[in-house]
Amino acid sequence: MFVKQLIGRMANTVVEMPFAAATSNIAAGTCMLATEDEVAAAGLEMRPTTISAEPEVLPAGYRTEVTEVGGFDLFDAGGVRLNQEPFANMPALLSFAHERAALMAPVAVLIPLSQIPGAEPALINFADYRFEPAEGGGYFLFDPAGVQLGADTVADEDAARLGLRQHYAAARGLTLEELEAEEAGPGLQSTIAVPDDWRSLHHTQKRALAQRISGEPVGTAAAAEHIIEEYLTRP
Repeated sequence: MFVKQLIGRMANTVVEMPFAAATSNIAAGTCMLATEDEVAAAGLEMRPTTISAEPEVLPAGYRTEVTEVGGFDLFDAGGVRLNQEPFANMPALLSFAHERAALMAPVAVLIPLSQIPGAEPALINFADYRFEPAEGGGYFLFDPAGVQLGADTVADEDAARLGLRQHYAAARGLTLEELEAEEAGPGLQSTIAVPDDWRSLHHTQKRALAQRISGEPVGTAAAAEHIIEEYLTRP
């Protein structure tokens, strides 16, 4: 549905919105229905649209929470808040969530792979993630689609790399420990580097380290410590 924005940096710009988001924003007075001439002048093309009678839902893995100041926050599968300011209404949040999910994995989200002969899932490459320094210090994180991961910065490069790896693992449906184990390969690992200060590591890092040593999932920090200690005392 084509509408003309009435406020913000895109005021007087004609854009296309999902029907639910467009009607909600028109009712709120933030945009108005665009005329055919305005759509043509913007270089866009009017086309028939089908409006689903089914209620809109969040893409798999995404979740939303009501903020203390009103509106809604959107979180991805990695638990990262994706908006800087709360969404004013649910249709606007749903529209953003579905657009972002389509960018991350357009084939898997929109079309069942079983219906596409020879099709393979769109792969998410960790090399496409990036982080950039912020003016006030710290770093901002960005996913492969160039979307900033959360409104807050992380303290240093190590924290940035850890945050990106956590998001990459979640985007692939894995825990960080499962990702570490996958990268280490199957079976018992015999050349794992254990840092001297391993006891001060976060419990998830201990479990990931133990999983790389044993080649098996490790459920608790205590079990991880036992595996690491046994590994370090092997003859």
